[in-house]
Amino acid sequence: MSKNTHLEHLEDDIFNQGYAGAQNALNFLEGLKGMLTTGSGGSQMKVTVKWDGAPAIICGEDPVNGFFFVGTKSVFAKTAPKICYSHGDIDQWYQGELAAKLKMALDHLSKLPIKGVIQGDLLYTGVPVITTMGGKRCYKFKPNTITYCVEAATEMGKKVATSKLGIVFHTKYSGKDFDSMAASFGVDVSGLQGNPDVAVFSSEFTNTNGVANLSPGELNKLNMSMRTAKRNLDSSRNFLNQIGGKLTGMEPAALFKIYFNQKIKEGKIPSSSIQMLNEFKVFVESRYALKEAGVKTPKAKEKWNDKKQEAIKYLNSNKSEIYRALSGFKNLITAKEQIINRLKKIEGVGTFLEDETGYKVTSPEGFVAIKDGTAVKLVDRLEFSRANFTVAKDWGK
Repeated sequence: MSKNTHLEHLEDDIFNQGYAGAQNALNFLEGLKGMLTTGSGGSQMKVTVKWDGAPAIICGEDPVNGFFFVGTKSVFAKTAPKICYSHGDIDQWYQGELAAKLKMALDHLSKLPIKGVIQGDLLYTGVPVITTMGGKRCYKFKPNTITYCVEAATEMGKKVATSKLGIVFHTKYSGKDFDSMAASFGVDVSGLQGNPDVAVFSSEFTNTNGVANLSPGELNKLNMSMRTAKRNLDSSRNFLNQIGGKLTGMEPAALFKIYFNQKIKEGKIPSSSIQMLNEFKVFVESRYALKEAGVKTPKAKEKWNDKKQEAIKYLNSNKSEIYRALSGFKNLITAKEQIINRLKKIEGVGTFLEDETGYKVTSPEGFVAIKDGTAVKLVDRLEFSRANFTVAKDWGK
């Protein structure tokens, strides 16, 4: 597995990798189904809870010199990697609130017996305020979009009470240097709990007593969603292989991901595949029209107009197969959400979203499914991703 710089949504793999991505998505769903029925899930199937922390912190022992360091994902930059061993190094690379948080991370995380290199998400610096939320006395912190509530009377609450920094670790790295490092998901944090200044949270998902197991009725619905997805994706195989992996410029796969994120931001995911296809055609036409409007010479305008006509012709000529591909895309989302609804049955730290009316209970940001060294995001995109687009962030201020 490469460096953990970005995780993709399960359903987006049909655009990232074409038909191979469709098979990968279905294999993940099959493994998750097994985990929530027989408890197996296939080879190395596991799930971690996705925390909404920020910024990402990478820290540990520099594999070259053995010194403790902290940084963001920029420690993996090909040129001028931002690896910080001291406050002076942090001042050289960072400024403002981010620099202050990294200095806190350096001061406190260096107290932990961290071996190797690990990655986590910062949850808070300074003891969180204590308040009442959801009828429970708890410590409250909001690292990014979601507000977290840790009950004061719990074991974790007692750790938070004495801490100066909170973090959740989820990824570890191996390699002789930063250029060659590879990521693997899941960090055993049991040995990192001894320092009162740092509250280390776990991202591990535990299906205690089978609480998250699928009921027979839910299993039947999930099987139906997966069968329908497979049928639609199989019948659009040629189209998926034509567009898959072409995620730059004005290629159909790249444009669809932009279009779909826009629909999430608006909170208006089309209810049918035919509506989605029609809206996508309008979106593509408008994107090319913007390109045409952005150039001045008649020759350049003619060039972009020709490209627009070619794109529209392509969409119209492949309408049937695109429809089936988008149907399969929606089927994958349905199956994924059926899985998420079971995973959410495991109770942990309280999670809330804040708006102008106050706080409302929400689910965790999502989950990460890991199978045979690869990982995908399992997120209810309309619930969380839209909030992530629209809710004000506090950590970088």
